[in-house]
Amino acid sequence: MSKARRVIAGLGKTGLSYAKFLTAQKLEFEVLEDNLTEGQMSQLNKIRKGVKVSSFSDHSLLDVSEIYLSPGVPKFKKCIDQAVKNGAQIISDIKIFFDRARCPVVAITGTNGKSTVSELVSLSLSNHYKNILLAGNIGEPVLDHINSKPALAVLELSSFQLEILDEFSPEVAVVLNLSPDHMDRYYDVNSYFSTKLSIYDNCKKAVINRALSAKIKGTFKRLATFGLGETKGLGNFGTVTRHNETFLVHDSEVLLKESELNLKGSHNLENALATLAIAWLLDVDFSSVLDSIKDYRGLPHRSEVVTDKNGVLFINDSKATNQGALMASLKSHAKNYRIHLILGGETKGASFSRLAEKIRPLVESLCIIGKNQKQLQHELSCCSPMECKNIYDAVYECYKNSKEGDLVLLAPGCSSTDQFKNFEERGQVFQRAVSEVIS
Repeated sequence: MSKARRVIAGLGKTGLSYAKFLTAQKLEFEVLEDNLTEGQMSQLNKIRKGVKVSSFSDHSLLDVSEIYLSPGVPKFKKCIDQAVKNGAQIISDIKIFFDRARCPVVAITGTNGKSTVSELVSLSLSNHYKNILLAGNIGEPVLDHINSKPALAVLELSSFQLEILDEFSPEVAVVLNLSPDHMDRYYDVNSYFSTKLSIYDNCKKAVINRALSAKIKGTFKRLATFGLGETKGLGNFGTVTRHNETFLVHDSEVLLKESELNLKGSHNLENALATLAIAWLLDVDFSSVLDSIKDYRGLPHRSEVVTDKNGVLFINDSKATNQGALMASLKSHAKNYRIHLILGGETKGASFSRLAEKIRPLVESLCIIGKNQKQLQHELSCCSPMECKNIYDAVYECYKNSKEGDLVLLAPGCSSTDQFKNFEERGQVFQRAVSEVIS
């Protein structure tokens, strides 16, 4: 048994998966967690009893050789940074999985849409690859599947996962889009963007959003591009409008009509195009891929229809946790509805001032919830926002001010962790609030 001192930093889902992995390897480890819950301790004891658990401190990692880092713990945390300077190695669960994988890996990131595209790729390629693993920042941690033998691994990767991922060479990589996010964690927007773009560093084949092409440098075995509008040439996926109908195209070949999609909005056109580009690079026949894209109805809490009451539609887009997702949601729905928007939560250090003039023409009314109400009230003052104690009050105000043909939209543009466990819980509370208000 190795004498190396190993520490799991953070005991969320990824931390617990590290514990299972190290226990299976018969390796000793400790845990650092500042906000330990009874549930986490119970789960850890089921994996291995007697593990030392302590809080982070400036001295807790001085003699550590390996740090198994959870995505929620910044690698530049003072004690971790000092340990690395002293020779400690940061270990990534994604890298452990990748080094053992015997299948192609599709790596997907972006500020928005990565969960949608990851699930869509997994579903649409299932006729070609009979056993597909979908993991990473979606579903279960990859280490929970370390002994599985998938034919293809589709990994959704957050910037937090990418920042500790070195020498990672997926078969296909894509950055779907970039907009400011996690400004409470990164020094500036460029450091956040460069972390996302690092997914291309060693990939074999690249799918590139044409709006980002100037930011991407690299040599790839094969390349595909996607974006709204038409670009001729094999490997270029886009859109063309004829006789008031928009079509998804590859080069000049029409693939399907926008009206055939269950997913709505220009951002979902881009998600569909990215999925097609990935399939093309993997040499997958388009027939089953197109059927899957047409049938796909999206993820829970992502532009999810809650109900329609007296001609007023209620949409739950709780997964819109940043400014890019907020604007995509607004633009998508504003084509057909007068919008009463519910916005707010934890802004993560981001300013909304630049968005104010973009939001104003798209909304009938604006209700603000959550921790950073004063900031948002000030920065969005041109939209005449109303502060609300909670989601219930916001739903009530929006419905009271609405009329037939209007849309009450929860698209917070902020993290949910100020008031909720996660965006799923926030969406569930919105659903309950809608049910109570309209009853």
